[in-house]
Amino acid sequence: MGHGLDQYGPARKDATAQLLLLIARDVLSDQQTSKMHALSEQVTDWHEFVSLCLRNAGLPFAYKHMSAILHEKLEPAVLLELKARALRQTMDAMKLSAAMAQFHRDCLEPISADYFFMKGPALGMQYYRDAALRTSCDVDVLVSQSDFSKVARLALEKDYRFLFQTEEGDFATKSQDLDFLIRHSECISAFNADGIHFEIHRHIEKTTPIFPTDEILSASETVKFGRATIRTMPTAWHFVYITYHHSRHFWSRLHWIADLHALMSHQTFDRNAVLALARRIGLLPTVQAAMEFADLTDKADIWPDALGVTPAGIFLDAALRGLPGDHAFELESWDAMFLFDFGDEWQFDKKKKYLFWAQSAWRRLKPNEHQYQQQPRKRSLEWLYTLENIGTLGGNLLKRIGFQS
Repeated sequence: MGHGLDQYGPARKDATAQLLLLIARDVLSDQQTSKMHALSEQVTDWHEFVSLCLRNAGLPFAYKHMSAILHEKLEPAVLLELKARALRQTMDAMKLSAAMAQFHRDCLEPISADYFFMKGPALGMQYYRDAALRTSCDVDVLVSQSDFSKVARLALEKDYRFLFQTEEGDFATKSQDLDFLIRHSECISAFNADGIHFEIHRHIEKTTPIFPTDEILSASETVKFGRATIRTMPTAWHFVYITYHHSRHFWSRLHWIADLHALMSHQTFDRNAVLALARRIGLLPTVQAAMEFADLTDKADIWPDALGVTPAGIFLDAALRGLPGDHAFELESWDAMFLFDFGDEWQFDKKKKYLFWAQSAWRRLKPNEHQYQQQPRKRSLEWLYTLENIGTLGGNLLKRIGFQS
């Protein structure tokens, strides 16, 4: 079973790699703690270990599980810097959580919006024993189609700024630009006055429609968060979603691996319910592989038999190749993806392939902000964007037909 990542060099399997995957969880068992101590004796470059932790969202786990070991292996100055960084990350996690609560008060609660938070601080708060371990760079919130524009406009009234030119980091200021984003953007990148990033989603996924958004909104769960009560994805759907999302990013961050452990060990996790949902929407192979991958992370003795061979071993292989925390690895790996959703076609039910294609094509027919940025048009002429997209999709289809013939 291939995966197209061989060009990026072999997956590292040394003690450092084994240790990083072992500690990427919020709780260690006694057996895992013993393995951690044994592996720490085999690590040859502790500065490299620290560097990988810093670049790959692993510092909170290392500092929690390995504090005594690190004090033994590292110089006082390095330890002091690590402690300061760990404290900053804890403070950042608290700021994100506070910002999430503020967004709820500012933009969701006043209009009784239909929404739920997902991933990031919402996941950490609900499923991790210590929510501060779950570092995040933004807050993700999905809003129903009927409430999306109302929430977005309320955010503007509360001085949230909308990113317009992503690469340049420019914000939308013109009323025509803002109006286009609110009506057509699949996901609005908004920033509050403190610079905290929010992603306001119109759909659960950004590319191919896969998840039944309305159904999941109806089943969303309430979670007590300080004085507020917020809504999050139901546990079973949340697990299916993170396996889709994290595998789409090739498991290139250690906290994405920790998410699997946090949900699978939570009291609300129902394995059979998760598998049933995954089967229904065509993601059963991905979800099964993610569960098996989670079990592999502390069993390095059987890695050689699985790496790059079994579905779980393919996920493991990708995670090990991505340990340096290099975004280039992830971005370059997208070249071989199916519809920018899956690393390979084994990840979904083959019967869904053409449905996914059709749904992805339908979504891509709609006007998007990239077209608008290149050639802004008045609202009365936006239908021209759809014509352009029809032409692009038709050209791509002809190229594919010609290639296959």
